[in-house]
Amino acid sequence: MEKKVLELFSTPVYLDSVPPDFKHLLDFFDSQEMAKDMDVINFGNRSLNTYILSDKKCISFSNYILKLITDFGKMLGYEYKNYKITQSWLSWKYPNEQHTLHTHANSLISGVFYYGNFTPKTPSIRFHKYVEHSGLTLKPKHKPNPNHLFSYNDFDLKVSPGMIVLFPSNLMHSVPINKTNSIRKSLAFNAVPKKGFGEDIGLTELKF
Repeated sequence: MEKKVLELFSTPVYLDSVPPDFKHLLDFFDSQEMAKDMDVINFGNRSLNTYILSDKKCISFSNYILKLITDFGKMLGYEYKNYKITQSWLSWKYPNEQHTLHTHANSLISGVFYYGNFTPKTPSIRFHKYVEHSGLTLKPKHKPNPNHLFSYNDFDLKVSPGMIVLFPSNLMHSVPINKTNSIRKSLAFNAVPKKGFGEDIGLTELKF
């Protein structure tokens, strides 16, 4: 048998381009008021409205995103026919702002839609692999092998206007410091199964 390395249990990230049909929503996004109580250096700016996609102006866009989420859920083997978007908010990173490492709690699938003016140096979305060393206090000496994706603990995904990214909500991610003179604009959202999680008979049911 020929020697090989199997890349088992990889973490899926779904990429797509949003059709121009929804371009009219960008003015609505830009009209939103941003929260004043944020630690903008470490988290950037967030819209005061955290239910953007629940607005009646966004019904078609919300339904479009839900279809993508449903398709992604099928790829992951989830046995849910319908999903609902919980919260959705604008996330703007002005020059010298970033978003530190985080996940999205109380959610199954999360996503980001990017819009606005980007440059080749606009920060990526950076995904991080959860690394556990089975109780060892010593970390292995580590240098990523460019020929093998599984050797990387971090991965920078280049983003562009019109791009939408879906990922499991427990996948750690961050946004590097914005070193451009432009605002990095995006709309983030979380989704859960419409009927909730768990089972009544197993006493694990969680309804939304």
